Amino acid sequence: MDRITISISIILVLFGSNFVNAQEQKSLPETDRLTYVLFQQKNWDELISEGRKALKSGIDYYYLRVRLGLAHYEKQNFHLAARHFEKALKMNDSEAYVNEYLYYSYLMAGRQAEASLVAADFSLELKTKTKTEKRNFISGLDLAYNYTGITETGVLDNFTTNIPLDKDGTQFIPKQHHYFFLGLQHQIDPRWSFYHGYSNLQVNQLRYTQASNESQLENDFQSELHQYYGHMSFLVTKGLTLSGGLHYVNSNYQTLTEILTGSPGRPSIRTVATTVNTNNWVGFVSVYKRFEYISLGASYYRGNISDFIQNQTYFKLITYPLGNLHLYTITTASYQNQDFIDGSNNNRLVIDQQLGLKATEWLWLEAYGTFGEIENYFMKDGLVIFNRMDLVKQRFGGRFIFQATPKWSFTVDYTYLKNQSQFIQTPFTGETFNQKNYQLHSLTAITSWRF
Repeated sequence: MDRITISISIILVLFGSNFVNAQEQKSLPETDRLTYVLFQQKNWDELISEGRKALKSGIDYYYLRVRLGLAHYEKQNFHLAARHFEKALKMNDSEAYVNEYLYYSYLMAGRQAEASLVAADFSLELKTKTKTEKRNFISGLDLAYNYTGITETGVLDNFTTNIPLDKDGTQFIPKQHHYFFLGLQHQIDPRWSFYHGYSNLQVNQLRYTQASNESQLENDFQSELHQYYGHMSFLVTKGLTLSGGLHYVNSNYQTLTEILTGSPGRPSIRTVATTVNTNNWVGFVSVYKRFEYISLGASYYRGNISDFIQNQTYFKLITYPLGNLHLYTITTASYQNQDFIDGSNNNRLVIDQQLGLKATEWLWLEAYGTFGEIENYFMKDGLVIFNRMDLVKQRFGGRFIFQATPKWSFTVDYTYLKNQSQFIQTPFTGETFNQKNYQLHSLTAITSWRF
């Protein structure tokens, strides 16, 4: 008897559930009427809820997608807004305002290349309205200055060594550096863009050398780097970008050399200053794929910084939890192999984490940290090279981004660094001597224009 009762109860529950679901399901005319009323009332949350139910039940048509796109746009979920506008345009591409909303959805989501591609098909009237009727030869300009300095001067003033004199080699402790950068962005066509820049780095450091059982300490050793960076990007299809480029580094410094002069009978030794030039480079290729709430990227770098060979593989995950740029995280994992050419090498795993959020209508805040040893390390599609003469053990920082206008921004960036210097033998053997630990503070100012 109990089994019969239980079976009847299950049947009633299932029947009741199906009846309720049938009651909740609306016909296309009912869905169209209700979503139109909600659209007129600007009841975006309820409109999104009803639209999801309709799509789940198999109801899908042009005006439903348009209304859902507009609702998500008003809620500032630009990623989902773009998806619905894309769906709508596949059904009917005759209404210009939908293309306009798709353009702004891409733009507000940080997808500039896709926005440019949409704008290329605008009518002349719409191009004039959106100010996309002409393409400037220079579409962006960046100027940057960075100062990095050591705070523990005792490691410089009281420099000591415990290195056997029969070891030949050099040790550097960078004291401070000044970095200047000028970058230009060119939008060649809606799919192709090119970014390039020149930078100048002036470094003041302590240099200690040993050779032929003699040592020399220079407290004010100067070096200078000239760098050129070029990066080409191509939008293959919606959400998929391929890019590649080159970073060239020329460094020069003066060194003192003793030469033998005079007649054979009365030789004399004269010290002369000679300039040493070295040329290094980094090449890279990258691929990025964008989805609704995440973007995935992978890069491969190969370089010969400091006359060592570097191979670095780089994986990136970007998340947009709110479907816009109001909150985002950037996680990168890099595997680096550095070949010292003499048969030895090292392998490092470096994790970099960044969090950004919109604090006000004109201010973004970002915080970041890097975990793992950084030496001859590449970041940001090869734009940034950590080619210091010491080892970065810890890196943490934050930045303020002031977006004063849609076309102009100003960034202030502070970084704390914990570094280590050591004596490097010539030829390189992998042995470490005379390790020195110290802290540095770095401050960067960047101003950017987009035309």
